[in-house]
Amino acid sequence: MPNRPHILTDLRNPATTVVSLVAGNGYGKSTHLVALSTDPGHLYIRLSDADPDPVSIARVIAHVLPANPNNQLAYELSRSTVTERAAAAALRHDLNLNAPLTLLLDDAETLNNDGRRFFSNLLPQLFNIRWIVASTTPEDFPIRTLRLRNVPTQLITDRELALSTNEMRDLGLTDAQMELTQGWPAAVSLAALGDDPRVVAQELLLTVPDTIIPSLRRASLLPTWRTFDPVNTALNLTEGWLATALTYGVPCTRLDNDAWVPHPIVRDELRLQLRARPSEYASAQQAIAGALEAHQPMAAVEAYLASGAGTEARALLERMLPTLRSAEQLSAALPLFQRASPEPGSPLHVAFAQALFEAGALVRGLSMAEQALGAGADPASTHALIGQFRYRTGNYELAIQHLQAAITFSTQAPPHTLLAQLGLVYAQHAQQLTGDAAREFAQKADEAAYTVLATGDLTEELGSAMVLARVARTLACAVLDARPAARESARLAREAAEVLTPSLDVLTALHQLARYWADDGDLDTATELLALAVSMDTAQRDTALQVAVTRARLYLRHGDADSCAHYATQAASLAEEMHHQPALREALILLAATAVLPVGDATSIRLQRLRDRLGHERDVHTALAYLDQAFLNPNRRVSGSRLVLPLELRALLVVAALRSQTLDITLSSELDFLYRRLGAGVINSYGQLLKVTIPPLLTGLDNRQTLEVSILRPMPEIRVNGTVLELQPVLLLPMTMLAQRGELAVSAAQDVYAPGYRGKPEQNHYKLKAAFKAATGHTAPLGSERGTLTISGWHLRSDLNALSECPFQDLLRLYRAPVYARHEPTPALTDLREEARRVLAHRLAQWSRVDPDAADAARVELCQRDPELISQLHPVGAPAP
Repeated sequence: MPNRPHILTDLRNPATTVVSLVAGNGYGKSTHLVALSTDPGHLYIRLSDADPDPVSIARVIAHVLPANPNNQLAYELSRSTVTERAAAAALRHDLNLNAPLTLLLDDAETLNNDGRRFFSNLLPQLFNIRWIVASTTPEDFPIRTLRLRNVPTQLITDRELALSTNEMRDLGLTDAQMELTQGWPAAVSLAALGDDPRVVAQELLLTVPDTIIPSLRRASLLPTWRTFDPVNTALNLTEGWLATALTYGVPCTRLDNDAWVPHPIVRDELRLQLRARPSEYASAQQAIAGALEAHQPMAAVEAYLASGAGTEARALLERMLPTLRSAEQLSAALPLFQRASPEPGSPLHVAFAQALFEAGALVRGLSMAEQALGAGADPASTHALIGQFRYRTGNYELAIQHLQAAITFSTQAPPHTLLAQLGLVYAQHAQQLTGDAAREFAQKADEAAYTVLATGDLTEELGSAMVLARVARTLACAVLDARPAARESARLAREAAEVLTPSLDVLTALHQLARYWADDGDLDTATELLALAVSMDTAQRDTALQVAVTRARLYLRHGDADSCAHYATQAASLAEEMHHQPALREALILLAATAVLPVGDATSIRLQRLRDRLGHERDVHTALAYLDQAFLNPNRRVSGSRLVLPLELRALLVVAALRSQTLDITLSSELDFLYRRLGAGVINSYGQLLKVTIPPLLTGLDNRQTLEVSILRPMPEIRVNGTVLELQPVLLLPMTMLAQRGELAVSAAQDVYAPGYRGKPEQNHYKLKAAFKAATGHTAPLGSERGTLTISGWHLRSDLNALSECPFQDLLRLYRAPVYARHEPTPALTDLREEARRVLAHRLAQWSRVDPDAADAARVELCQRDPELISQLHPVGAPAP
C-alpha cells in the first residue's frame, strides 16, 4: 500500500468529531487506522474482537484506555451484575477523564442495532473525544443520527480512498491496468508487484458466505445492484443478498440510497464463475430478458442473445422495429442486428440493412437491402429503403426506379411520403439537366407534389411529406421558369418546416430551401434556414455533406469566395467518401468558379480537381475551356456550345462577359434565362465578386419591388410594396395580363382587348409605366424597352398562383369570382378565366379524395359564384346549374 499522507491529514483534522471511512475490503481502511494508532492519544479498537452487545464493546475499549487511578470502567465491568447503563456511564467518565483522545474503531460493520444505539447515545455527551470509524456501509455506524445532533462529521468513501491516476502511474501501472483496477488499492498493489490483480477478487469472495455466492453470480449480469429491483425476483436472488455482500466488504460504489455498482474486477470474476455453469448462465440471462422486455427492450434482446435464445431475441427485435425510426436508434441497435443473424428477406434483415447504411457502411447496407429484396422481403418497404439509399448517395435515376416500384407495391393510397420523396428526386434530377429533359422531370416533380398537397392542411403525420412536396414544387417551378410560383411554394414550405420535429426529410427540406433562397437573392432567409438545419442536425455523414454544400453555396452568394472554397473542398471530400456524384460535381464546380475569381490562392489546384475528376465529361471539358479563355487566356479559341455548360458556370461566364461586351440581345437573353432559372442571387453574387454592374432589371430581390395582384374577384386589386395602386379602369386589364405573362408587348397585345377596341394599347402601356414610376420612384420600373412592359425584376404575388398552392379551406377565400368578372370577355381574359377554373376544378377533385363532404359544400358555393365552373366539374351528384 503506497504512502498516502493527504488521507492521514484529513483524518487528523481536529475540527471533525466523527470521521467515517466507508468502503469495501482492500481500500486501506484498517491500514490508515493502524498508521494513526502510533499518534499520541490515538487508540485502535477492533470491534470484530467484541460481541455486538454494548457491554462487550465497553470491555474491548477498556483494554486500550490509558491507565488512570480514577478510571471507573474496569471496576464496573468486574461486577457480575454490570448493566449497559452502568458500563456506558463509566465509559463516558473515563473518556472525558483522559481527553483529548481519538478512538480508531475498525470493523464497525459487525455492530448490531444495540451497538449502534450505544454509540449514538454516548458520543454527544463527550468532550475533546474524536472518533474515526471504518466500516463497509454508512449504515454500520450512526453517523446520520450524530449529524442531526449537531456532531461535526465527515464521510470518506471509496471514491476518496481509491488511488488517483497519478498515484497509480507513479507505481508503474499501465493504462490498461489503471482501467482494470480503477484505483482499488489492494488490486493496484498486486499489479505493481507484477501479480494478477484479479486474485484480490477471488480471495475476497472466499470470505463471503456460500449461501449468497449463487445470488452474486447471477447479480453480476446486472449493471447496478439494488435492494428493491423487480429483476431480483426474476433472478431468484436470496433475500438480503446485497446487504450481506456489502457487510462482507464486497467493493461497490454507491450511486444513491439504494443503487450500487460492483467493482469491475469483482463483477468479472463473478461472471466468469457464472459462465462456467452454462445452464445457470442461460437461465439467468433469460430471466433478465423476461423482466426487462416491457420497459428496456434493447437490454432484453441483448440478454436473450446472451442466453442463446435467438428466436426470442429476433421476435422481440422485430416487435421493436416501429420504434427504431431515427438514424441514432438504428445505429444503436446495429450490434443487436448483427448478433441476431436475421433470416434473409425478413423485416429484421431489411432493418439491418438500414442500420448498416446509417452507420456509414453504405456498400454493405445497400447490398444487404438488395439481397433482402431478392429473398422475398416486403417489396414496398424494401424498394422504398433502396430508393432512399440511392437518393442519399446521389444516384437519382436508380432512386426514381425504386421509389416508383415502392409506390406500385404500396398498399397506402396515395403513399404520401413516397410520392413526396419521388417528387424531390425528380426535381433535383431536373436541376442537373438542361432543355427538354429538365422540363420533363420538373413537370413530373410538380405532378407528384400536387398529389401529396391534395391532402390539404399539414398534419403531424403527413407534415414532413407535405414539406418535401412543397420543396419539390419550389425546385420544379424554378426549372419551369415559374419563379413567382416557386417563391410562394418556398414560403409555404419554410413556414411548415420550421415547426416540424427534426428528421432526415425535414433537414433535407431546410437545406434545399436555404439553397433556393440564397440563389433567389434572399440571403437573410437562407442563413436562417441553414442555422435551423444545423441546430437540428444528427451528425450523420450525409447531413454533414448537405451542410458543407449549403455553406459553400451561401458563402459564394454572400460574395465570400474563400469561405466558399473552404466548404466546397470539405464537401468534395465527403462526397467522394459517400460516392455521391451530384454533390461531388456541385462542389467541384463551385471550386472551379472560385479558382478564376480575383480572390485567394491555389487557383490551379481547384481547377485541376474538376479537370481530373470530371474533365472527361463534354460539358465540363467545354466549361473549363471557356473559363480559361475568359479569365486566363483571352486569345484562346474555344469551340462548343455554351448552352450545354453547367448552369453555375454559365452564370459566371455571362457576368464575366459584361466586363467587356455591350449588353446586346444575345447577352440579354442569356442573362434573362439564367436569372429566371437560377435566381437573382446567383447573378448578383458574381457581379459583386467581379465588380460588374448588373443591368437594373436583373439586380435581384434586394432591389426588387413587391407586386401583389388579386384578380379572382369582380375588380382586380393591385398593390405595390403593400400599398394599393389606384389605376384607371382602362389599365386594369393590361395590368392583369402583364402580371400573368410577366411581359406584355404592344405587338403581342391584340388578344388582351376585345375586338373593336378603340383605345390605343401603346397609350395604356405609357400610362402604366407612369403610374408605376410615380408609385416607386424608379425611372423604368416596368422596363425601358419601348412598347414592352416587363415585371421580371419584381417580386410577384398573385392569388391565381396561390390558388394551386393554398390549403383547401382557402379556396373559398381566394376564388371570389371569375378573373376580373366585371370586364367583358376578351380572348386573353377568357383564356385566363378558363385556366383559373381548370386549376380550381383540379384542387376540388383533390379535396374530394381527402374530405368529400367539405369539398361538396365548397363546390356548391363556388358554383354559385361562378356558374361556368359546373362545366369543369364532373363529380357524382354535381349541383345543377
